[in-house]
Amino acid sequence: MNVETGVSYRASFSNQGESDANSANSNSKYHLIGHDLRSPPSSLFEKLSDPFHGYDRSIPTIFVMECVIMYLPNDASLNLLRYLSGSADEKLRNQVDSFVAVALYDPIPNNDRFGQVMLNNLQKRGIAGQTDKDGERHEQLSLERTRTLSDHLTKLTKSGFDIAVGCHMMDAYDHGVVSIDDRRRAARCEMLDELEEFVLLMKHYCLCVGVHSSGDRYKSAAVTFCSAGKDSPIGFQDGGCTIVHT
Repeated sequence: MNVETGVSYRASFSNQGESDANSANSNSKYHLIGHDLRSPPSSLFEKLSDPFHGYDRSIPTIFVMECVIMYLPNDASLNLLRYLSGSADEKLRNQVDSFVAVALYDPIPNNDRFGQVMLNNLQKRGIAGQTDKDGERHEQLSLERTRTLSDHLTKLTKSGFDIAVGCHMMDAYDHGVVSIDDRRRAARCEMLDELEEFVLLMKHYCLCVGVHSSGDRYKSAAVTFCSAGKDSPIGFQDGGCTIVHT
């Protein structure tokens, strides 16, 4: 989302032919764009920058990816994150007064038995652990290489984001990211019988936020966006999240 314009863009991850069917007219605040995220990131931004969509990289922007990075080959996920942060583009690296944030919601296998079951289920469906006809293993997915919360935060900072903050979803639930009203609403929707299973599942998903800014204009906004405590706009709390700086 472009913060100042309020325009939202959604690019779908697909292994089918790319579709340019536009979901909005030029005045719409929501644009749905077909694109294969495994292709070079520059091709996605060429589409977004089309006058019809009007995306402007000089405007502060938040990219939200819900269970997207996990399905990408690891190298493709790194290329995408580096392009989002601007570290892969010399012109963007030299841009003055820029602000870009990315929010990721992804599973974390955590190198334990429950996480291995998650991976096994994807392997049975031919999504992870694939091999070619000669038995050679295909490139690992991001999910197979980014197994912990620490891995995700390190990946963000190594991809050019100055600050990264995150927590597993049980901490998000217990420590302010998920509001009390949202918890009550969820409780009314479905009775929770197996608390231990719920806790186990929540500890195998994470929410991570990374920010890159340049110049003085957005410096304080970047620090606040990835902060913990009463001033956190997302709800991260001290002791319930991890913050990493480059």
